[in-house]
Amino acid sequence: MAKALTIDAPQHPAMSTAYEQQCRDMLAPHLDALLRKVEAAGWDRGQASSALMYLAAMRLKPA
Repeated sequence: MAKALTIDAPQHPAMSTAYEQQCRDMLAPHLDALLRKVEAAGWDRGQASSALMYLAAMRLKPA
């Protein structure tokens, strides 16, 4: 049985490079799992990755 993915709390100040790296390290397995599901459903991994980048960028803009 696969281990459930978790989201750990940050261990570094928000404006530090260690914080950014920890955030990437925490998100990577979640993103990989999502892309595996997307591919299994028949979507192109590259197109899905591009869509995720677009969706993430849209969330950087003020509401």
